Amino acid sequence: MPPKNNVNPELDPVIADPANRTCADCDAKAPRWASVNLGILVCIDCSGAHRNLGTHISVVKSVTLDKWQPKWIATVGKIGNEAGNAYYEDRMDSSEKPRESDSLEKKAAFIRKKYENKQFVPRNKPSPSELLGQGRDPKEYCRRGGRDRSASDERRPAARGDDRRQRRRTPSPDERPRRQAANGAPPPKAAAPAPAPAPAPVRAAA
Repeated sequence: MPPKNNVNPELDPVIADPANRTCADCDAKAPRWASVNLGILVCIDCSGAHRNLGTHISVVKSVTLDKWQPKWIATVGKIGNEAGNAYYEDRMDSSEKPRESDSLEKKAAFIRKKYENKQFVPRNKPSPSELLGQGRDPKEYCRRGGRDRSASDERRPAARGDDRRQRRRTPSPDERPRRQAANGAPPPKAAAPAPAPAPAPVRAAA
């Protein structure tokens, strides 16, 4: 269990959330910094990169050193790392994300692409903080994985079982009488044998 927060005890359930136990940007354990307007928790290395973005993009506060306003607590509590990453990493290839052991420069470049350039966000979708400002639930990105899958569902091919039902195998000539007998239908009459060819005339000896 994470240690109790004496400065902001209201954050204890937020910090205890399994999704918030690693940095939103590099997966370092036990992040103790946050972007209070983006609603995510980050490690001390990534918090420096967030500060460099400017407060118009990310407002950084310490979880254990700064006294938080109720609005910040509500924002981070309602968004969190899961919903934040479901949006900001929606179109991201997993190889893009830095690790805890990577350099500060690599982390800073990734954070700039992620939040300033919004390189990985879904197209024409509001951010989690914008959803929150509209009175909507930011967790909806968690439920749908950040993507609208309705169009892809419509294009999904039919299941194999349905395809097999549509493509029934044509029975062979030997199988047809057996199937007709099983269904109560009389078997078809056998075709009459073809007449034997007439013998060739025998010529008389000269």
